[in-house]
Amino acid sequence: PSQECAPRAMLTALASSCSIAPTPPRTLPPITGNACALGYDFGTSGVRCAIVDASGEIVANPPGYSWGVAGERAQEASDWEEALFSQLAALPADARARVSRIAVSGTSGSMLLVDGDGAPAASRGSPRMYDFSVSKQAVGDSGEAALALLRRCTPEGHPVRSATSALAKLLAYHFESPLAGSERLAHQADYVASRLTGGAIASDWHNALKLGFDVRALRYPEWLTGGEIGEIARGRLPRVVRPGEPIGPVSDKLVAKYGLASGCLVVGGTTDSIAAFLAAGADSVGDAVTSLGSTVAIKLLSDVPADDASTGVYSHRLGDRWLVGGASNAGCAVLREQGFSGDELARLSEEIDPLAQPPCTDYYPLSSLVVGERFPRPDESAVGVLEPVPESRAAFLHCILHGIAKVETEGYEALAALGASELRRVLTSGGGSQNAQWTVMRQALLGVPTSRAANIDAAYGAALLAARGAG
Repeated sequence: PSQECAPRAMLTALASSCSIAPTPPRTLPPITGNACALGYDFGTSGVRCAIVDASGEIVANPPGYSWGVAGERAQEASDWEEALFSQLAALPADARARVSRIAVSGTSGSMLLVDGDGAPAASRGSPRMYDFSVSKQAVGDSGEAALALLRRCTPEGHPVRSATSALAKLLAYHFESPLAGSERLAHQADYVASRLTGGAIASDWHNALKLGFDVRALRYPEWLTGGEIGEIARGRLPRVVRPGEPIGPVSDKLVAKYGLASGCLVVGGTTDSIAAFLAAGADSVGDAVTSLGSTVAIKLLSDVPADDASTGVYSHRLGDRWLVGGASNAGCAVLREQGFSGDELARLSEEIDPLAQPPCTDYYPLSSLVVGERFPRPDESAVGVLEPVPESRAAFLHCILHGIAKVETEGYEALAALGASELRRVLTSGGGSQNAQWTVMRQALLGVPTSRAANIDAAYGAALLAARGAG
């Protein structure tokens, strides 16, 4: 390895022996009285927002903003701003007037480069979304150069080694064309929050994990701030706050325009799957939440962290406990691609015996728009398998649902193999949680009680984060 990087064995030892820093106390108490909190979820399929009061009751929850199928992986920063402000304008004026805090969740790993005034860097093209792989999609050999540097200079098994990590994307930008003096990294949630404050980019523990932020020590590690990587990344990384803690006030201009409460604060946000976890109400070690949306994400509340980039497993810090999990590129997006409408899904599901074996058990439900899988079977060349196709649409649906459920089950098996706390209960969020037959099928495969979460809206989870703090 380069002399500028610590030997790999030393990095691995340092990572495994790193003590866990005490969780800092919160500076913001929960909201009280007539105050409300607003949460945004920038998810894979669109944007939703919700306002909650001090008791956690929903005050307002307007219809969401959809990216459309083509827009899920081809978004511009201007799309994020349009969604942000159109959703804000859709809220009732009397509810907006009570909003004293705002939190934003975004898709994990989605990022862009911004210039000195926080605007998107004009020469860098579209944001690089959560499933953008530098090994497959970066220009020329810039992605391979980024991954080679990460292999030399980062701890074995670290999440930043993934071809879809935010740090890999930042380094690939540099190897494509050296970073300009003013260019800085912003995650999706960071950028959206900055549009509210008008201030500098700031991130949170959850979004910054795939950038390399050390959630055990609660700081950027030396391998990121020094050596070869530091020469590239130094001065380009966002300030990181605890989720739910202050980033800064909403700009006076926006407070006046939208009639928000005086002194309204933007607080540290989270990722879309953690927001869904917070919304679901999982609160005991062994509780887990599966998000069944366009993609599948799982999170297990554990006493101990577990990380392994080779199997796509990583841990987020939630106070003194850990959310261990991963996110697959497989999921319900294939149902839309195969032409299943909501009405057809409901009707055909009634024809399925959820405890019976489907005609085909080897489906792997990756979208036709995606090449590569991240979790639980990391394979940069993976493509979807939806063949053979049965003659019956109900049988075809059965095979797809079973395939997605297998991905979920394999995910929890991967966590157990790494020593995470024992799975005891699975709550479900996302559109797939509404399918009762599928829930029975999944429970049989998982072997633990499986049910729909009381609330499945990640925007609600982001609002609770703003209202009460978490993580």
